[in-house]
Amino acid sequence: MTGLRSTDPQQLGPYRLHGVLGSGRMGTVYLGRGAPRRGARKQLVAVRTLRRELLRDRPLRARLRQEMQTVGMGVRSAYVADAAGCELDSDQPWIAGAFVPGVSLEALVALYGPMHEGAVRALGGALARALTALHAVQVSHRDLGAHNVLLTMDTPRVVDYGLALGRMSGGGSDEQADDVFDLAATLVFASSGHRPFAGNMLPMAREDPDLTGVPDGLCPALFACLHKTPESRPSPKVLAHALDLSESAEQPAGQWLPEPYVLEIEAMTEAARRLTSRRLFGR
Repeated sequence: MTGLRSTDPQQLGPYRLHGVLGSGRMGTVYLGRGAPRRGARKQLVAVRTLRRELLRDRPLRARLRQEMQTVGMGVRSAYVADAAGCELDSDQPWIAGAFVPGVSLEALVALYGPMHEGAVRALGGALARALTALHAVQVSHRDLGAHNVLLTMDTPRVVDYGLALGRMSGGGSDEQADDVFDLAATLVFASSGHRPFAGNMLPMAREDPDLTGVPDGLCPALFACLHKTPESRPSPKVLAHALDLSESAEQPAGQWLPEPYVLEIEAMTEAARRLTSRRLFGR
């Protein structure tokens, strides 16, 4: 997390930008503040710029715009970052979601190693509930992975839903089943530090998943989710109960995350406060 550079925009849409959260192949992610519409309360958001060449297809832009509107109006889940608007037809396309003061699962596993079984179960319950909420309004994530699962002191949150711009399929149940596959692959990584398949995690992978290092108690549920046949995979609702019967996901994540994870998340949250000033956090 850094301050704005001389080449960065000062504002995108209704959001004034305050810093850089990261960058990737799609574009740069900024920390912004503003109101999505006139009369609404100002909020902190993560504003992702999108390269124009990724949005040349008009049906894709229409799909993404509709999904952001659907999530913004129809999804109220503690495990899904709120949608905060988008502009896809301008010279600088962007999409915004609520700012999540956390650290990606990918970064935390890389820094401190895998999570213990209890934490993975709570995480799995949270992610399964996130998918349940998205699928209830007919929105598929399409790219659920450790890079877009953010761990905070209260709950894990799923971000960047719908942004797998090159991964459009026929939609419907197959896409939702692929989300379940991706969820299981994410939990294999969280509990073992490696991916379940060499090279890629595509559902059509022919080899059996590598669950080396995954606690025995998690293997049956994850193996079912990684089934080669989409219709054989469990629904997110069923999976939430199978992984997190005690509903640990509803407890503050600071209570079940490994201590090094908690310390890293606290440091990141403090960095966000310094960048934006306490006033922007309402303190």
